[in-house]
Parts: sequence; structure tokens; C-alpha cells
Amino acid sequence: MTNVIPLTPRLKQGRPAAGEAEERAALAADLIDLIERVRTMTEHVATLSGPTLQIHQTAQQLLDAGTALERAVESLTENGEWVPF
Repeated sequence: MTNVIPLTPRLKQGRPAAGEAEERAALAADLIDLIERVRTMTEHVATLSGPTLQIHQTAQQLLDAGTALERAVESLTENGEWVPF
């Protein structure tokens, strides 16, 4: 499994600024929704019975995923300077 996604620059063909803002806002909203879902899953994992080590590792990996998603939102919103809603 790889987590590398090749990025290619998109040509901006006269797209209106409002369209780009809407796209960024939709992406930010999706990321925020994912963060909430990861938090809910982490809480659920914490209540599971079973081997403590695996539960702790799973919870930590979910917390790390949530942190990565939060960083993505920060990048997208320019550290909160750009607020789409």
C-alpha cells in the first residue's frame, strides 16, 4: 500500500473565483466531517474488549489519522485565515 499520490498542476481555464471558493469550501466541509467520524471511531475502539496492545495501537492510529486530517484542513484554509463558511 502506498500513500503517494502524483499531483499534476491543473490548468485554470478562466474558472470564476466563486467556483474555486465553493470547491474549497466543499472539500473543507468533507474533511471536517471525516475528522468527526474518526473521533467517533476512536471512541468506539476505546470501548472494545480484547488485547490491550491492539486496541491502544488502533486508537493511536486513528488519532494520528485525525491529526493528519486536521492538518489538511489547516493547509486548505491557510491556517484558518481563509474561512469558507
